[in-house]
Amino acid sequence: MITAYSFGASTAAGARDDEIGGFIARVGHYLSDTNAGSAVNHGIGGDTTTMMLARLDAVVAEMRDTEGPLALVTLGFNDVPRTVDDKPSIRVRLEQHAESLDRILSVFGDIGDVIYITQYPVDYAARSLEPSLVESYVKAGEATARAASVDVVDVFSMVDSERFKKFIFEDGLHFKPRGHQFIANAVIAALHSTGRLG
Repeated sequence: MITAYSFGASTAAGARDDEIGGFIARVGHYLSDTNAGSAVNHGIGGDTTTMMLARLDAVVAEMRDTEGPLALVTLGFNDVPRTVDDKPSIRVRLEQHAESLDRILSVFGDIGDVIYITQYPVDYAARSLEPSLVESYVKAGEATARAASVDVVDVFSMVDSERFKKFIFEDGLHFKPRGHQFIANAVIAALHSTGRLG
């Protein structure tokens, strides 16, 4: 049995998916329908890695009491500085971003399995983000996860321009329901390919 926990920011929380409740709810339905487990949502929109670290212990304590704990970690872009920024004080420098993620993955890895889901392409101009800076955060996150021997679902590479049009809302930032389904399918495929699901 698997108890899958989403942990991260708005994507982890299932933001803007008013059909089911994000990729984690969809993974949960799959696990339940196949008698393989359940899912729990610990995503909070707007969270930075600093905020995630502050609540990590409480989530870990909950996970320790469940069967087959699996952390599905996806960070979002709240750490990344903006070119026009109304919340500069919450941004997290690149080196600290990687260090915080390493801590998150390490703590989860001590009690169960972990899959890291990368960030994804957004409308950079609309969100006041510099593409090269975003890519540096994405690469740092993926490299940190791979160095920790964590399985990676590379959504950033998987969402091309056509999928972007289909998957991302007009706000240029959040996944539509079909985008959350895409992530759920990728997570489920990863669980099968690694033998966690038969």
